[in-house]
Amino acid sequence: MEKSKNLVVVSASPNYLASINALFNSIDYHKIDTDVLLVSWRLPQEYIKKAQETFDFNIIVVESEHEHQVQGTAIERFRYAVEYGKDYEAVCLLDADIFFTDNPSRFFYAASKGVIITGHNGMHISFTKEHQRIYQCDLGVEEYPHYQIHTTAPIFLSPQDLDWFDSLYKSERVDSFDDFLYLNVLGIKMGKIEKMICMPPYFFTQIHHFGIKPNTRIIEKGGVLLSETEERICSVHGKWENFGWYDGLMMPMQGYFEDNDFSKKHEERALESREVVLNEFLRLCYKHKLNFKEFATIEWLENKMIEKGWDF
Repeated sequence: MEKSKNLVVVSASPNYLASINALFNSIDYHKIDTDVLLVSWRLPQEYIKKAQETFDFNIIVVESEHEHQVQGTAIERFRYAVEYGKDYEAVCLLDADIFFTDNPSRFFYAASKGVIITGHNGMHISFTKEHQRIYQCDLGVEEYPHYQIHTTAPIFLSPQDLDWFDSLYKSERVDSFDDFLYLNVLGIKMGKIEKMICMPPYFFTQIHHFGIKPNTRIIEKGGVLLSETEERICSVHGKWENFGWYDGLMMPMQGYFEDNDFSKKHEERALESREVVLNEFLRLCYKHKLNFKEFATIEWLENKMIEKGWDF
């Protein structure tokens, strides 16, 4: 296949296989012009082979050499993004449990022109001298209030900005390697935030339950996923193959509804939003080009399909 000018970088282990399948199907469904660099930590070879044969985009596979899953995926992806990304016009770093709900071509284009596009974390953190000491980054002030706290993925950027990832990867490890906070501190130090656009949390990741909260919850309209303010959602982030994730989404919400004097109707709408996203995950995982049922059984997901009267 012809090489794309764009590259998606994602790493995965076997417990994310259903999520990777949803991601691949979403790239195909939305006709996204990109190659995919898959950093594999012991993924089944039969799945990789079938995916490469099925999809009309290049899937470049790198087998992680590390013994430990986190180091072999979450950390190593930065190294491989730098190594392979230099040959592309734009690079997108993803987590394994992200799938697209729209075509992000405008973000690849912006990245190719030197703009960094990422998603806001929904937080405000002031990086103190203690933060700067831990990450060995002198920001020139006692305390740096950072209003563009962003997630690690997705991030769209140009090959010229991959020095950001390179610096993170080559840095001294801290006690618990925190790529999220450290990447933010490095972004300040290296001037990356000066050309960065942080999209709202509900647009890319739904972090902190934005996907089911009033006003930012996800709805479906005409086959398209939108926020309740009717802005199109670009991607969904979450362990939707895992029943604990699905079931646990509502656990902290009862207190949230009570604290904010929300009604029973708000709770019902949150449950509706959760089902909208699950439906999209099921459709991409089982009903598009590559059916996950060929490779593994996830009983609760298959039972959901049966409950909905969907065939495989």
